[in-house]
Amino acid sequence: MRPCRRFLASSAFLLICACGPAQLDTPPASIEGLWTTTDDPRYADRAFEITEEFLYLLQGGDTFSVYRIRGVRIDDRELPHYTIEYRGEEGIMSELRVFLTQEDGGTLLFPNQMQMKWQSDPDASVPWR
Repeated sequence: MRPCRRFLASSAFLLICACGPAQLDTPPASIEGLWTTTDDPRYADRAFEITEEFLYLLQGGDTFSVYRIRGVRIDDRELPHYTIEYRGEEGIMSELRVFLTQEDGGTLLFPNQMQMKWQSDPDASVPWR
């Protein structure tokens, strides 16, 4: 009976690991790009860009920050949920979390602002280009 219990326990562990979030070194192409929103006028001068190596955050006007991406976790259970890990201010590990929908050819949503849609806008004016 013991070998059977060990087999079941090992199988359950492997199943849990297989169903967990995928871990990538770089963001997938589906979320790479320059993202803007027109859903709220307070964000008219805000944008962010996700590249293979960097996360750019436009905080308004010409003020922006650039962070090297350390990894990406993807959880595909319902709506694809991406967690971008980067080293933020003062070397503290930080995360940017977004959901990806297929609406309008691809829309990103922040978990705390699901009503605000961020669209890919490769022609947006940003100070780092």
